[in-house]
Amino acid sequence: MSKQYTVECIWPAEARLGEGVVWIEQEQALYWVDILKETLHRYQPSSGEQQSWSQKPMISAVLPTQIPGESTTFVATYADGVKLLRDGTVYPLLDPEPQLPDNRLNDAWVAPNGDLWLGSMDCQIKQDSGKFYRLTPALSLSSLSEQYWVTNGPTFCDKQGYGYFVDTENFTILRSKLTDDGDASTLEPWLEIDRSFGNPDGITIDAEQHIWVAHYNGARVSRYTPEGKLERQIAIPALNVTKCAFGGPNLSTLYVVSAREGMSDQQLRDYPLSGGVFAIELDDIKGITTPAFAIKEYPAP
Repeated sequence: MSKQYTVECIWPAEARLGEGVVWIEQEQALYWVDILKETLHRYQPSSGEQQSWSQKPMISAVLPTQIPGESTTFVATYADGVKLLRDGTVYPLLDPEPQLPDNRLNDAWVAPNGDLWLGSMDCQIKQDSGKFYRLTPALSLSSLSEQYWVTNGPTFCDKQGYGYFVDTENFTILRSKLTDDGDASTLEPWLEIDRSFGNPDGITIDAEQHIWVAHYNGARVSRYTPEGKLERQIAIPALNVTKCAFGGPNLSTLYVVSAREGMSDQQLRDYPLSGGVFAIELDDIKGITTPAFAIKEYPAP
């Protein structure tokens, strides 16, 4: 836990709410979103090229699909539902919560069987109206019964057969054994985060089945063993750390995104790089390939 790392700010973006960071292997590029600025960003490490596109309303996550083509087709979550996105063209799939106009979708990830899991939350965090949803490639939608203030994650360990889900406001990471058909039967508390670390936000898993946690209001990321023991922490020069993901040619770079929304003037002076994107080269750890939503073609109209 005492090892020192070089944390490089590769994009001082001043994001209001950076989220959804993901490595797209086909492009050798990093994508991430600024939810409140309603923007999708792309960064290519080999050239340093930065690109940005307006994506309304409030894009919160992008993940690759199995739809073939020269350019990546993403499945993306927005305030008003799940959509396919390719070369600037958006194709709506469904809205899980048309009856909850004050809610929006938040974090998302793909399970080992190719299902998309996503969470929702109240935009103003005024009520516990958020849920976790499972969307199959056939566009069958189901939800878990529990409700939350802020949902984050999930991530999945194929070797263990578990899904991990974050109850951000209650400082808890939940876990469920996945059923044979890929469902998460019952979420049970797996790890209570020390409140001095900051709220658990986005999570990812590495090749050794350890869970990495980004800490909102904590200026750090933490790595936990499969048994839930804190293995190391890395300080990040941004107060609100929101999500991390492995990328790079060898999947040995940890990319971290952050947010500056709601910070005081003093906090911004203390953490001027808040809202930036950071890269950490890890010589002893690698990630896993970003999973793809197993939809293989655009649905028929």
